[in-house]
Amino acid sequence: MKARQNLWHELGIAVIACSVLVASVSLLWRHNLLLFSITLVEGTILLRLWHDRYDPSFLLMIGGMGSIAEAVFVRSGAWHYANPALLGVPLWFPAALGTAGLIGGRLARALARLWEQISPSHRRPDAAAPSNPLRLGVEPEGKTGGN
Repeated sequence: MKARQNLWHELGIAVIACSVLVASVSLLWRHNLLLFSITLVEGTILLRLWHDRYDPSFLLMIGGMGSIAEAVFVRSGAWHYANPALLGVPLWFPAALGTAGLIGGRLARALARLWEQISPSHRRPDAAAPSNPLRLGVEPEGKTGGN
């Protein structure tokens, strides 16, 4: 029961963080430096709250790779920003995209864990089987203890 409450708490934090990010970008997109600072602070706060080994990777990889892709799209003429800073992309974009990636990664993992708790019958049949039966003291088929 406690684990499920923790998952709901984590989902709540993710929804609030996403709402703050969306509101910040929607209201402050004209102010590059201010929005960059806010998204950077939000990403830092979330990394302090969520600090497993994957979280910094989500933030950095999605922020970096997404910004490179965005710069290519903008340079190719697909669209443009009203206040570009570098390579046609606003200063705040990498921090906002990285923070969105962090939130999305956490949200996906929490939803997957919650789904497993709520509906264990939907798991793959082999998901519960150990990958190495010897680790759990189970003899593989065809092997006996005396031979």
